[in-house]
Amino acid sequence: MLPKERVRNVIRLEKPDRVPVAPQVNEHSAKVLGVPYGDVFNDADLAGKALVKSYEVYEGADMAFGGGYGFLYYAPYPDAHSSWFFNWRLPLPGDDQVPQMLEDEIISAEQYDLLMQKGLLYFMRPDHPSLNDFFSKAIKMSQASAPADQIVKERGLFRYALSLINLPNDIIANLRGLKGYLMDFYDCPEKLKEVCSWMVDDLIAIGLNLARQVEQTPGGDSKTILIGANRASASYISPRMFEEFAWEYFYKEVMAVISAGFTPVIHLDGNWTPMAHYFREFPKGACLYHLDDQNDIFEWKKILGDHSALMGNVPASLLSFGTPEQVEAHCKKLIEVVGEGGGFILANACSLPYDARVENVKAMIKASEKYGVY
Repeated sequence: MLPKERVRNVIRLEKPDRVPVAPQVNEHSAKVLGVPYGDVFNDADLAGKALVKSYEVYEGADMAFGGGYGFLYYAPYPDAHSSWFFNWRLPLPGDDQVPQMLEDEIISAEQYDLLMQKGLLYFMRPDHPSLNDFFSKAIKMSQASAPADQIVKERGLFRYALSLINLPNDIIANLRGLKGYLMDFYDCPEKLKEVCSWMVDDLIAIGLNLARQVEQTPGGDSKTILIGANRASASYISPRMFEEFAWEYFYKEVMAVISAGFTPVIHLDGNWTPMAHYFREFPKGACLYHLDDQNDIFEWKKILGDHSALMGNVPASLLSFGTPEQVEAHCKKLIEVVGEGGGFILANACSLPYDARVENVKAMIKASEKYGVY
């Protein structure tokens, strides 16, 4: 069974031949190649070599890797990673560190009306990149990743996501800063909802348009769109507040992706376990939930296991500081409990840590082969 068929079976809640395994290799590709991450972030050719090396080292993975080149931080559209709008400290060549956002208050609550009147581009950072920066980097990465794309095609790997749609709450939290965002729930709740409602349709349109363009690339037949959410989780707000201030927009994004013929990969950072029951309102077998390690994936299995596929959630700390034996034991438990009956992809929580031990990632892949056969 080809990897992409294996993953599709999981999403449809069918039993594949074995539990798929999907280490999300992004920044970590630099560690695999043995160079500082800043070198990979700034050099498309080196990033392409790091991707190929990662495919060689982590043979057996079922999903394509993202790689570590930093062109997405130069994207001129409202994405949480865009340095056009948000204050990202990006690594320079030789720096052995990952990007870090410095959370400023970009707009005040009094400027919400101005935001809706002028649009997000009005609030671009004065030191934002140029369009030439973005397109030149995108072209370089497209050329440099050709050997890796060939591996994706030859192995029949499933692509994690063709594009990204952020929850409006996350964009607003980045614009206001966490403190300002949380205060707005009490100081101007109706205005907060108004801005979310104003923003959500454009976020959907951008994500769908990008996915349609990427659909023709190797692995594009996965037809997946990532919906990223963090600041509406129980790590920040209560389930009652989620229902009032975020669920409407979450529902609209997911249903728009499904209606357009794509599969939502719902990437949940923070603790969403208290909200898991809401997601039963989506069509059965239509979504894939990638859970980070703040979520109780075993509780998710009880709540959603007969309804939707789950992916995750080997802790970052275990992959970075544990032993291969500890990783294998944890993966075995995930496979036996969450993987029972199908509907499960073994993966790291969120993205694979930059400093994950290579032998631990290999142990995760081997665990799926050793314990995951149905």
